[in-house]
Amino acid sequence: MKDSKCIIIGASTGGPTALGEILKQLPGDLNAIVVVVQHIGSVLAETMAARLDGITEMPVSIIKGGEKLEKSNIYVVPAAKHMFVIYPGPEAVLIPAPERPSPSINMSFTSAAEHFGSNTIGVILTGMGNDGTGGATAIKQAGGIVIAQDEDTSAVYGMPKSIVEEDLADSVLPLEKIADRLIYLVNKEQ
Repeated sequence: MKDSKCIIIGASTGGPTALGEILKQLPGDLNAIVVVVQHIGSVLAETMAARLDGITEMPVSIIKGGEKLEKSNIYVVPAAKHMFVIYPGPEAVLIPAPERPSPSINMSFTSAAEHFGSNTIGVILTGMGNDGTGGATAIKQAGGIVIAQDEDTSAVYGMPKSIVEEDLADSVLPLEKIADRLIYLVNKEQ
């Protein structure tokens, strides 16, 4: 599955709305695994996943742990857990997240980069702080691509700003252009 492409999206404040805007534009047969890492409480995570499932062409599910990650599916990392990808599979493994923010965007991005290498596409959306910067560094070191949401369309320009300031972003895009870029990147060189 190292040849599989993995889109991994990290978001915090303002993320559920931004995620909906992107994911509803992705085709149901997208040839990539999509993982969402949203800082959120457990009840809200269930609500967000159900809402996304209702507006997207791909099925959306909350990771339970132990399942194989499949192309043309959207997986949401649950609250108070961190996700790691292991082989063979790829399979999602969850561990408790005693520290905040959770789930950790850095940990999930880093794990994805280790397993999908240059086929990893990381997207950092709106949110406070700098979670995702370390993970974006790992994606770049693995030869993957990083996209940051622009300031004008971010509810809070903290996490994307950190990516831009660290010169990790291959593209800085308004929210409405991110899905088209993802589709292009997934279909490129197939």
